[in-house]
Amino acid sequence: MTGLRKLERDFVSADLAAVTGLLAQLGDDDVMARMGLESRRDELQQTIAHLDEAGIEPAASAALFFGGGPVVGSRGIESEFAGSAISKFQDIVAKVLARESGGLGQRGVVPNKAASTLHITNIVRGSFGFLLEEVSPQPSLMETSLKTAMDETSRLLRALGEPDEEQFRTVAETIDQRTLGTAREFFELMRQSGATLRLVAGDTDRSFGAEAVARAAERATSTTVEDGEETIRGQLAGVLPDAHQFEFRAGPDRGTIRGKVNRAFTADQLAHFNRQWVNVDAAARVNVKRVRRSGAVVRENFTLLALSAPEAA
Repeated sequence: MTGLRKLERDFVSADLAAVTGLLAQLGDDDVMARMGLESRRDELQQTIAHLDEAGIEPAASAALFFGGGPVVGSRGIESEFAGSAISKFQDIVAKVLARESGGLGQRGVVPNKAASTLHITNIVRGSFGFLLEEVSPQPSLMETSLKTAMDETSRLLRALGEPDEEQFRTVAETIDQRTLGTAREFFELMRQSGATLRLVAGDTDRSFGAEAVARAAERATSTTVEDGEETIRGQLAGVLPDAHQFEFRAGPDRGTIRGKVNRAFTADQLAHFNRQWVNVDAAARVNVKRVRRSGAVVRENFTLLALSAPEAA
């Protein structure tokens, strides 16, 4: 059961518990009240059964609950803070979607930003929260690209706040500097405002207390992601065509590097790489992504783009 569906189930279960408690307090003479409560009880039980049986949620959705300084219980939230926080969250989703489609540059306008638009469809209970949803005139049975981007966004934000540094570094391998910068702005806003957060999206149901918010802001500030192409001389050790993975012996200074192969190559083309290039001097053109923490390289990922003779490099 996904986070939002579980959240809805929890709300309905709380209502059911309240109705059941009221029924237990009724006397035998309260016939009309009993009938009304029993009807409500049956309705809530049917809703829970429907939620338990429902399949995947194909469209993007997320619930953001805020607490702390900007929030007055469940009564209200500072409008300037709420507007900024929702806007920055939306911006993260937009950049993740653009990156997933291969269109996010290092600077400039985020392409196809309209495709990432989320709508505030409800105010949700529990401190003070907002339900953000993808509103499409043509519902889909398959997960939308925006749903995938939302899942990646929640995965990134969760990792930024996790105590486990290794888990954060693993997720950091998949992000880019622009998205990381917006995540920094998001958590820095909450840190400066004394706010807390609970994020429910997809399989994520994560609470960020003051310590987690501060940790996320610090990580996003001290981490940088570098992405660029390099040409490395050496010999191809081999390619796994179906897995699109490679090993390349880059010499004594760098040793053997491993990584993914550009998905533009077919399995047949990669099998040809094994026949033509294994143990042959070559120049590998690779995309290199480096994740730095406080200036030190903590992750280095390679994607093989092309192989050629060293003279042609």
